[in-house]
Amino acid sequence: MWLQLMRRLARIVGVARLELLHLVRDPTTIALITTLPAIQILLFGYAVNLDPRGIRIAIAGDAGAAADDVRRSVESTGYFVVVADHLPPGAAARMVADGRALVGLELTGSPPALHGGAPSQPRIVADATDPSAVRPALAALESAYWEHVARASGLGAWRPAEVEWLYNPDGRTAWTIVPGLAGVVVMISMLMLGALTLVREREQGTWESLLATPVDAADALIGKLSPYVLVGTLQAAVVLGIARVLFDLPLTGSVAALLAAVPIYAAAHLVLGFAFSALADSQMQAVQGAVLFYLPSMLLSGFMFPFQGMPGWAQTAGNLLPLTHFVRATRGVLLKSDGAPTVFAEMSPVAIFAVLAAAVALWAYRRRIE
Repeated sequence: MWLQLMRRLARIVGVARLELLHLVRDPTTIALITTLPAIQILLFGYAVNLDPRGIRIAIAGDAGAAADDVRRSVESTGYFVVVADHLPPGAAARMVADGRALVGLELTGSPPALHGGAPSQPRIVADATDPSAVRPALAALESAYWEHVARASGLGAWRPAEVEWLYNPDGRTAWTIVPGLAGVVVMISMLMLGALTLVREREQGTWESLLATPVDAADALIGKLSPYVLVGTLQAAVVLGIARVLFDLPLTGSVAALLAAVPIYAAAHLVLGFAFSALADSQMQAVQGAVLFYLPSMLLSGFMFPFQGMPGWAQTAGNLLPLTHFVRATRGVLLKSDGAPTVFAEMSPVAIFAVLAAAVALWAYRRRIE
């Protein structure tokens, strides 16, 4: 038994060594592995902003002497840039329709409660082609409006409810995106690398040589994919390290437990990519299979859109994806000081996914051999 085990281990190490040599001699793959994390983190960290500012607003209506006070209230929110004011009624709405402003404020009647009556209700017109770009700003605008009403009515300063933001008090977009970005980078890299393993062997003519060896399906699966597991772990560490340096991302939880869980997460996508590679007849088919998996993963995992805002069926589908659990584990460790128990709880479904994907990969490999 021990002799058989040692022979299997020798075969696995031999396959892993050959795969590592292929990886080292492929400059394109090396460039992809090393530059992808840096490019992604720079783009998502600096270019993406979930709390946009500088939104163009136009103000119209017969607000009289209060128009300047309205403008000051709008500008005090910090979200808006007034591109036109003192416009005739209806002009602000037309500027939004023409694309010259994202928000139009139509003031109606006299200034709020200056004559003892009920405050006039303004009309707000917003460009909803991208609601996420204006929704936080509109909430701030409504708050500023009621503060203006309170002052004009002689009620003193109106104080909105005090909100205590936990874990990310400044609402920094980078702190929200970067933890999940580590999972996205590893997922895409591992899927692509796994999807191209066997297809590359067949297209380069080395498939027959592999079949002539005593390597079986399990040997090939473990040997070919083990070097890439190390690569995936390194990628995740690089992303977190860059995020710490560039965005001061807090590493408050058990980072060691998180990095120890990365090989399981990377292996889950590697074996799935290996299954795509075994089933495909060309590299194009294998890549398309990988894309077919990772796009829904990005959409349903909570990385790009709030997970709690999805319908029930979408949340059920998202809970089946490894990226969903990795995003939760990473945000918990980095922002909420979660420890190893949280990481273990989130990685358990990922391990089950990896086992099922490995079963599919082994079946597909044996089917290809036959």
